Amino acid sequence: MNLSPYTKAAREYLRQVTLPSPCQLRLGLSKLWCYISQGIARLSFAQKLYLIALILAFSGDLMGVVAVIAVIAMAVEFWPVFERVWHSLAGKAVLLLFYAMIANFALGWSGAIVNEVVGVSASDLNYTHNLAILLYMPAWFLMVSAIVLLALQLIIPIYLVLIFLLKPLGVKSLRLTSHTSFRKTTFLIRIVLATVVLYHLSLLIDLETRIETSFGNFITSPQEAAKHAPREPKSGRLPDATDVLTVPLVELTQTALDSESDKSSKAENSNDDGELEEEERKKAYASVRTQYQYLVRQWLATFAFSLEANGRSRCKKPAESNVIELNDYEILLITPDKNADYGYRFEVEKCISAAFPLALKDN
Repeated sequence: MNLSPYTKAAREYLRQVTLPSPCQLRLGLSKLWCYISQGIARLSFAQKLYLIALILAFSGDLMGVVAVIAVIAMAVEFWPVFERVWHSLAGKAVLLLFYAMIANFALGWSGAIVNEVVGVSASDLNYTHNLAILLYMPAWFLMVSAIVLLALQLIIPIYLVLIFLLKPLGVKSLRLTSHTSFRKTTFLIRIVLATVVLYHLSLLIDLETRIETSFGNFITSPQEAAKHAPREPKSGRLPDATDVLTVPLVELTQTALDSESDKSSKAENSNDDGELEEEERKKAYASVRTQYQYLVRQWLATFAFSLEANGRSRCKKPAESNVIELNDYEILLITPDKNADYGYRFEVEKCISAAFPLALKDN
């Protein structure tokens, strides 16, 4: 029995299956491109941004760009939700409470920063205090947004489990977005990208250290913490959330950078590339934080000297200095000084004037 015709036919069939002809290949690629283009055309603007961020996420060097694009996409996607919430009475109450919380934290924080820079109460420099509030409002907005995003990451799995359990009872999930297609896929991609955004926000504002400090202060009383906690050298301690209010910025900057340098050197010795990249990324974000804090303080000092203080005063002063009158007897003397921390020297002096001459002051 001659099997050669059968084997030849089988070989030809396998060749057609494994190696399609150029016409079939072009037809398949055109169908694939048509399907992809139709799918992209059905996406909304926010979904297209999510798609771009997801494609860029496969490159490990562009995760910062991925986080920025994801934030823009979330803002575009949930802006209609924000409008709907704002037009309801309960929604206005929640949003105003949220903004009031951010404003209150920024108000207290900025007052402490102004006091650190000028050496007197922030109530004596109203305009400088207002500028500090404006400069620190974005930082507090990022911090509160990161905490809210972290809470959502913890709540969403619980919400999905509850919806799955209540689905037999006819309970349907809320539809917050207006997407007409790929809603479930977009939801999963949003969760992944929100994790990336949360990671970069936590590095930018040092969320891990702040949360650990807050929980430590909540669980352990200050007396017990001072009694049981070991004392660490000043140069090796990482500044926590309260150090920004009390420690001079030059010392805080050097402390943060030294701590990150020590961690980076340990990572280099461990021969672990992942840990080394993580420590380098933390060091870069620590440098951004300290530079931002230093620039804010430098701007506040310059603003206080140039715009808040007066070049002429009833009190006696040096020609190169500007004056802020604290009360009838004291003045804040602001003098340019390159050797000072922020370029200006702040001193509280007696007001020597016609009403309060030096002779009476000495008596």
